[in-house]
Amino acid sequence: MLVALLALTVAAPTCGPLDLQTAQALALARSDEVGIKRSELAAAEADRAVATSIRWLPEFSANIGGGVVPGARLVDTTHADPVIDPSTGKQQIVDGKPVWVTGYRKSDKDVSDASGTNRALGDLGPFIRVEVNALQPIFTWGRIDAANDAADSGARARKFLVDDTANAIRTRVVQLVMGIRLTTRLLSIGADVQGALKQADERVQKSLKANDGEITPEDRYRIEIFRSQLAQRLADGERALRVARVGLAATLAMEPDQLQLRDDPLPDTAQIRPPDLVAALADSEKERPDLKALDNGILAKEADVRASRGELFPQIGIVGQFAYSRAPGRDTITNPYIGDYFNALTIGAALGIKQNLSFWTVITRTNKKEAELDTLRKQRAGAVRAIRVEVETAVADLNAAITKREASAKAVAAGRSWFRSATLNFGVGVADGRDLIDAYRGYAEAQYGDAQATFDLLAAQARLEQVTGKMPPTPELNCQMP
Repeated sequence: MLVALLALTVAAPTCGPLDLQTAQALALARSDEVGIKRSELAAAEADRAVATSIRWLPEFSANIGGGVVPGARLVDTTHADPVIDPSTGKQQIVDGKPVWVTGYRKSDKDVSDASGTNRALGDLGPFIRVEVNALQPIFTWGRIDAANDAADSGARARKFLVDDTANAIRTRVVQLVMGIRLTTRLLSIGADVQGALKQADERVQKSLKANDGEITPEDRYRIEIFRSQLAQRLADGERALRVARVGLAATLAMEPDQLQLRDDPLPDTAQIRPPDLVAALADSEKERPDLKALDNGILAKEADVRASRGELFPQIGIVGQFAYSRAPGRDTITNPYIGDYFNALTIGAALGIKQNLSFWTVITRTNKKEAELDTLRKQRAGAVRAIRVEVETAVADLNAAITKREASAKAVAAGRSWFRSATLNFGVGVADGRDLIDAYRGYAEAQYGDAQATFDLLAAQARLEQVTGKMPPTPELNCQMP
């Protein structure tokens, strides 16, 4: 088995460069937030196992004690007296043998130590005692069933909270990965404009040297100002790229220098269609894992209330005990009416009834749990209204993003043509610096706007999937970190 695991580990490829799906799978496997929720789920599963064991198995407890105890021996107090013949005043003889009568001075057997008291500490010796007690509830007015239902609902609620955290992590990874791709695209656009500005600089220097009057000082100043603004935009882009990489690395629980992303373009958004608000609202109330967790939390608290009410009634069960103690310095007592705690063997079982007489405390505790239950129900009602706001906002954002993306796609083609035309016209001296800067700025803004609109559309789609609880399944992680 160990060899097989080692072979599997060696055969697994190293993660990276990462695509979006692998990054999501890696985040779910390594995220601290998901790990915390899974630990809470494991604790809830343990609580459910405990409740199941209490429901079907007796409760056992063992006590083992030992020490020293004074010795005690059984002393035979029987005696023999001669039978006196009244006529002679001597011991009676029958068949040539004297006749004796036996009797007891005190009792059957007298248990005492050498001094004849149980207060002495002489003849000390070791002893050991083992007690095993068992309690099997039979009828508890639904307390055991309610506890089992509460633990089961609590475990399901924790599982849904794991799913809710996983959905949030998926959405965050989508935004971070797409943000990195967006920033990379914007930096590429800025590099293209910088390359075009270098060509414009050559044209400016050539005109100024020739003093042909085609380039004015104002044109030169406009180009310098635009270059400065472009450098600032690129610096902001570099900073945003670094921040996004650090955020993604933290989500994947790795160092930023270890992060390697595949150089994929922004995905095509042409297939994204406007959502149906009514269907999205229905899906959110049916699929949201956090809402399901609240529902199961309410079920758990209802079961807790039932268990608290059952405490008002007598609890019926079977109580059993096995006890064995041994002290070598003391004789064994077999008389059923005389017991020795330090030297005994006891086996027994009885039907027991336990009643909690602190009725006021039990009723007050039940009222508190009912108030907590009412709080959960109100929280659910408020959560439904908050979810409706989230869904309507996400639908509105997605519709707006679709419209912006369609508009930006049209502007890109016009900006690209304007950019090329202005560059050629300026190169041959037909256009001035103002026309060139306007064309560069229009091209850059059109490209920026299109990339930003694509990112906003992808982020809005991921957000809508999260708030409706319909996240696509993440593929299994089939690689390992270096």
